[in-house]
Amino acid sequence: MKTFLLLCAFAFSVQARAQENPEEWLKKADNIRNPSASYEMKIKVETSENTSVFQVYLKGQDKTLIVTKEPARDKGRNMLMLDRDFHAYVPNLKRSMRLSLAQKLSGQVANGDISRTRWYGDYTVTKEGETASEVQLLLKGNKDNLTYAWIRLWLKKGSFEPLRAEYLGLNGKTVLKRASFEDYKNIAGAMRPGTLKIEDTNKQVSYIRILGMNKKDYPDSFFTVRNMESMK
Repeated sequence: MKTFLLLCAFAFSVQARAQENPEEWLKKADNIRNPSASYEMKIKVETSENTSVFQVYLKGQDKTLIVTKEPARDKGRNMLMLDRDFHAYVPNLKRSMRLSLAQKLSGQVANGDISRTRWYGDYTVTKEGETASEVQLLLKGNKDNLTYAWIRLWLKKGSFEPLRAEYLGLNGKTVLKRASFEDYKNIAGAMRPGTLKIEDTNKQVSYIRILGMNKKDYPDSFFTVRNMESMK
């Protein structure tokens, strides 16, 4: 009887460890925020400075073309991400420039907040803690030129929906911004956060809102600097 109980305890322990897979949790969270397939998305970025609307075309997790729709004065200021290389076209200069994903787009929103959306594969993840309803993860960047070097992330247990995050500095301790994933609703066939709220340490707040999202396929040739410069 004692041997049987020990075997049961061992089997339960093995099963529990198998379920403790932070990398898989992160992958599921990525698929909730943004699927890996090709699609187009219309977003609004609201800051204390202005309000902008962008048409965003994505393929997989490493190709993003962003076309500025509003305000009218910013039309033509398009952006392109290929892997971790980020390009922006400046119409009055009639040329494109390479920028960092971490550079400010508007308000508290960085370039990478609307282009480099994946966590899985970009970060080494460890579990920091849990409550009855949440699991807390620490993400350490394992590639150069990421939007944030470290992220502390909270996911909902069971569904692994992203709930909130802290974007940390290079030391992995200093909080630069806080984010919350809000307004969950059915978007492109799944429950996804419709709003990303980003707040800096001065309590200044910006919002990224999804206005529409549809699956659509694009060839690799769509994601080029030349195409970025010509899109209206």
